[in-house]
Amino acid sequence: MTTLTSPAHASSPHASWALIFTIVLAYWALTMALLTPPMMTIALRVAEIAPQNKESTLGLLLGIGAIVAIFANPVAGYFSDRTVTRFGRRKSWMVAGGLIGFFGLWLISIGGVNTMIVGWCLTQLGMNAVAAALMALLPDQIPEGQRGMVSGAIGMCVPAGIISGFALVNAAQGHAQLMFLLAPAILLVTIAMLCMSYTDKVTDPATVAPFSLGQMLRDFAFNPMAFPDFTWAFLSRLFFFFALATFLGYQVFFLMDRLGYSAAEVPGIMVKVNLIASAIQIASSFLSGWLSDIIGRRKIFIWTSAVLYGVGLLIIARATNYDAFLLGACVMSLSFGVYFAVDVALVTEVLPDAKNNAAKDLGVMNVAGTLPQTLAPAIAPLFLFAGGQTTPDYSVLFTAAAVYAVLGAVTIIPIRKVR
Repeated sequence: MTTLTSPAHASSPHASWALIFTIVLAYWALTMALLTPPMMTIALRVAEIAPQNKESTLGLLLGIGAIVAIFANPVAGYFSDRTVTRFGRRKSWMVAGGLIGFFGLWLISIGGVNTMIVGWCLTQLGMNAVAAALMALLPDQIPEGQRGMVSGAIGMCVPAGIISGFALVNAAQGHAQLMFLLAPAILLVTIAMLCMSYTDKVTDPATVAPFSLGQMLRDFAFNPMAFPDFTWAFLSRLFFFFALATFLGYQVFFLMDRLGYSAAEVPGIMVKVNLIASAIQIASSFLSGWLSDIIGRRKIFIWTSAVLYGVGLLIIARATNYDAFLLGACVMSLSFGVYFAVDVALVTEVLPDAKNNAAKDLGVMNVAGTLPQTLAPAIAPLFLFAGGQTTPDYSVLFTAAAVYAVLGAVTIIPIRKVR
């Protein structure tokens, strides 16, 4: 597939600061809209409407939504690569996805368990369409020499988005719809700003074959042996996000069950913890992304940070008070900032077909981040209630998550194309 690029973009060796700023701003809003629900608001809503079986209900809801995300991101990326409208191949997917995600979160805010499941599936569908198109802008619009810096800035958006989302929830307590809808409303505004800041690549319709399901399935067929670096990067992200999903999915219940906080106290506690941890993560993300560009190395940042993330999980596994929880969260935030910033840059450098199928390939890679959202909640009860005990054992659960993180470090080492 060939693309037609605007002359201004083709002649410029660097992406404009306006484009970089709006990409980062949109990613911040996407993080806020997509991560706040599974990290806080959905758990609080489930605890309100299904208190007797909140753990299993949360696992079911997040698991079903994650299944949707597994398919939504690569499929949206595939069709984004094939989009031939005059608006370009990324903008329409970001706008439509943002609107669908907003509607899904509105359903969650007003319904019972079944309506929440439908709403979360729609949210995952829409937000992953936004993510697929947004992340494809890196290989589309950002030269390799700037990707470490840009991915570092994107990595800063994760803690900034999380703490912003927590702050919005804390400010909107007692107003269920506002708790869920403020973040996606902000996302729609940032998408509009991004769309006005650049000229999208336009695909020549003559180069796109008519759609067929069989061809689509063949396009997604992947031989791990043909692209070993991409495969190892996929496995590293898969294991690391298993660790991440395990912690994020159960930290609210950990605070309530292990540390004794009430549902009303949890948002305030998480805001306090994340204010400190996020400052650490923002600094580590920016510095590591910038430094990886300067020295031309990625792998050492990734495997070191993955091991350190496991250390943070072990600290929390043994935490019995707020101070220990805060220490573990800070260690994990430091390591996650490094990992995410450099991993994004590394992945764009090992794509099988960055020129023609960047969004699809990034969507496939994103499965490594979404699959754990399905499997981690399903596997977690095996660790929580190991040995037939009737109360959840978070020490066992988070120790298992630490093992996942170490595996994420080990599997990055065999990559050869990137140092």
